[in-house]
Amino acid sequence: MMAGPYVKRNYVSKTHANFGSILKVIYNILGIPYVNQYDITASLLDDFFTTRPNLETYSFEFPDKVIFDWDKAMEKYNYKIDWRKVMQGPAMDNENELREKHYKEN
Repeated sequence: MMAGPYVKRNYVSKTHANFGSILKVIYNILGIPYVNQYDITASLLDDFFTTRPNLETYSFEFPDKVIFDWDKAMEKYNYKIDWRKVMQGPAMDNENELREKHYKEN
């Protein structure tokens, strides 16, 4: 799973991905040479990316329970999540709050 402004939305790749592939993407982005043959032979995940960023906001959608049921998966561990608390969590990266907190601490 990938996320970011340069990542294609609603895209499913047929490219084999592994840890070496992720390192290869990082090396290519940073313009640094590969370390070993595993990096060289790893798949380059370039089909995941676009040349123009998509800066639209992304809204989280719960997966269809037919595909993945979180509660059923957690039954094994006797663990429950109150999704209302997750949904009502604090707003993230509020610039004004971060700026205010920064100046209070410094």
